[in-house]
Amino acid sequence: MIHLRLRHFVLSAAMLAVSTSMLLLAGCQSSSSQMALPPPPSIGSSPAANTSSPTVAPAFPPIPAILPKPTILGPVYPAIVPVSWQRTEPWIRVAITEPQPTAPRLDPHFYRGRVEVVRLPTGEYVGLNVLPIEDYLAGVLSRELYGSWQPAAYRAQAIAARTYALYQMRTFGLTHAWDVTGTQNSQVYGGMRAETPRAWAAVRATWGEVMFARQGVLRGIFCAFYSACTGGATQTPSDAWGDENPPTLTARIVGPVDADCSRYAWPPMTISKALVTQAVTLWGKKNSLPYLSELGPIANVQITQRNNITNRPTIVTFTDIYGHQGAMRAEEFRLALVTDPNRNVPAPPSSDFDIRNTPTSIVLYSGHGFGHGIGLSQWGAQEFALKGFSARYILNFYYPTETIHKLW
Repeated sequence: MIHLRLRHFVLSAAMLAVSTSMLLLAGCQSSSSQMALPPPPSIGSSPAANTSSPTVAPAFPPIPAILPKPTILGPVYPAIVPVSWQRTEPWIRVAITEPQPTAPRLDPHFYRGRVEVVRLPTGEYVGLNVLPIEDYLAGVLSRELYGSWQPAAYRAQAIAARTYALYQMRTFGLTHAWDVTGTQNSQVYGGMRAETPRAWAAVRATWGEVMFARQGVLRGIFCAFYSACTGGATQTPSDAWGDENPPTLTARIVGPVDADCSRYAWPPMTISKALVTQAVTLWGKKNSLPYLSELGPIANVQITQRNNITNRPTIVTFTDIYGHQGAMRAEEFRLALVTDPNRNVPAPPSSDFDIRNTPTSIVLYSGHGFGHGIGLSQWGAQEFALKGFSARYILNFYYPTETIHKLW
């Protein structure tokens, strides 16, 4: 009996060994086609049982509490720059070409003063027209206003343009090779070919006159922004792109004073979300803003902040398909669309609009205005002039609390 039990035990052990070998062989064969994953650790197992650390995805760059001014728009300059009377008019440096790799050829017969080519620290070249500021203004006014517009509108524009130019000379120009450009980036300038009798009459009637504003104990010139049409409501430099606000550049509801402008109210504009993604991420790269440049395909665009006086949009927030969010000022969003180098993105006339999302696009609707909407409205100035109001009345309407001083 003992012998039989021992035999039965040996036989069972042998069968168990064969079964184990077959299981091991099967396991080896299956591992050649699909690697088996280890079982998860049981609840309460010791840390030593699983020593591998989980991979944590890097955090998406956060949106700062206060959005910085985009670097391509330059630094933040003081709201007020003190100036004093001077015996003669200053000379201004106007960039009449874009920076380029080779020296441009300039025809001096088209410009007053002198033309010169400057080599920049980057190795590029830029063409300049250096001339008295009053001669410069004569080449600006008819490029900024229609030739048939009223003399009072021209005189108001002359004082605003002179104030703007002098402010740029005392801020931007101190650290750059030029004071202003001849394009919409500053003021449109056409040289002698743009001069007209109406422009020269306005320059002579306001010779040396600039606007002053006061901020605390400071009193001086300010950046006298202006645009084609406010669309019924102005905005501040801070709301637009993060500049300091002089008290005279306020956000106000001004009403339909420039309703004759064709862009006072503009029709809905549809932009694909693919193009929005392209423009927004490129803007982020140009301005070193990782919370914009690292966004994935944008799925949703919302206005998340408005001015509490005018209700104009101030902040636009983007959410990509991964749930990441970025934000920018509404005016910067417009600039990102307008300046996209691919030139295949629709350009909204202003940043005063509402947004509606569709699965693949956004629709900008209830749009009003043409330009940034800060300060004077050129169409509004013309409307006031048609009604018989003076240049000083026009300026005081758009730049409240300003005063006019003759500097030369």
